[in-house]
Amino acid sequence: MELLPFEDGGNKLDDEHNSKNCTLIEQVERHKNHADVLLRLNDYTCAASHYEAAISLISSKSNVTIGGTCIVRRKGDAIIAEVDCIDSDSSQYDVTFVSQNGAEEEEATISDKDILLSVCTDETTYLQPRCLLNLSRCLIKLAEYDTTLGNVGCVGQTKHSTRQEKYRSAAVLGCSITITLCEHLKENVTSADKSLFDSLISKARLIRSRAFIGRNMLRHAMLDAKKVSLQNPDDKEALKLIKDIKVKEARNKSLDKKISKEVCRWVKKATTTSQGAAAIDRIDDEEVVSESETTHLSELDDEYSFVQWVFKKAFMEIGAVVSFVVAMAVIMYSNYDIVQQE
Repeated sequence: MELLPFEDGGNKLDDEHNSKNCTLIEQVERHKNHADVLLRLNDYTCAASHYEAAISLISSKSNVTIGGTCIVRRKGDAIIAEVDCIDSDSSQYDVTFVSQNGAEEEEATISDKDILLSVCTDETTYLQPRCLLNLSRCLIKLAEYDTTLGNVGCVGQTKHSTRQEKYRSAAVLGCSITITLCEHLKENVTSADKSLFDSLISKARLIRSRAFIGRNMLRHAMLDAKKVSLQNPDDKEALKLIKDIKVKEARNKSLDKKISKEVCRWVKKATTTSQGAAAIDRIDDEEVVSESETTHLSELDDEYSFVQWVFKKAFMEIGAVVSFVVAMAVIMYSNYDIVQQE
């Protein structure tokens, strides 16, 4: 089946750009417009690839120059930094972190791994925050629709997570960069553009709130949703998110109480039944023996007797632990069907 023109891949788009000698901004716009159509068609995978292509063109680390501005990762946050010096041999950057909320500016040396993207100030259509925001939308949708099981890992990462967790984590990062970028760009713009940036920030907070809910980080999700609700009390999506978060918090509390009751019930039975009580008494007896034998350590002058005492104590401790574990296993297995029914 032949693809429609807007469904075709990025290679033909790149060939067309090269043949017409398009500028960098024009190439980014073509990728974004192509991705916007795919996003409206719910083709989130292909749309995400074109948003990534647009972002890589305009936000690549190779675009970072002396005197330029970039967004870096610092203490888990995405913040604005101005580049003072670049050491190309060691890939080190001397930067000055832009003051926020009246704080003093701070200088530091970072590596290229800490740079999230370079800030483009040559275009007036604000393609960077728009592409980042829509890319985050695609990632949230992919987390909902991609039901592939199993963990995945990225190059250089030792921790493996599910595909859904990776999507939501990337969406949180994309929204955080969008918020930081919009707050930086709106400092020197007109009132109309400030309203646009405020709208983009609110949308980014709502998307990030949904990503936090999927990661069960309800406190962060509630914080984002409430910030949007305070700025716009009539925002239906923010109000719905707050309601959903409260329902999930109540469900989690109920589940925690249920688990706590079951654990207390198992502990109580372990200490009251004959097997459980015997295991506990045996452990207590061993502790008494251990204390009495510790007082006589100074009297163990013979090396052979000391080694013999160590082995005897070790076997007694192991025996007590094994007895207790077996007793707990028997009790937990007998109550497993009760938990399943509840």
